[in-house]
Amino acid sequence: MRTLLLAGATLALLTAVNFSPAMAQEPKPSGGNTCAGTSQRVDSGTANAAVIAPHYVYQDGYNRRGDWRGHWILVR
Repeated sequence: MRTLLLAGATLALLTAVNFSPAMAQEPKPSGGNTCAGTSQRVDSGTANAAVIAPHYVYQDGYNRRGDWRGHWILVR
């Protein structure tokens, strides 16, 4: 039984040691704020806010009393 436990511990240790360099060499994102798979950064500056036309957005949720509410608001 002791031999089997020692063999299992050795196998687990060798597996952890061999896989750690492989995980460390995965591709890194190109920028600091980008996620893997995105091709462009999202610019949330105020210059873009003037280009977007006012539109309505539906907001819903619970109020303080626990009642469900939903309504359309104008986003500028």
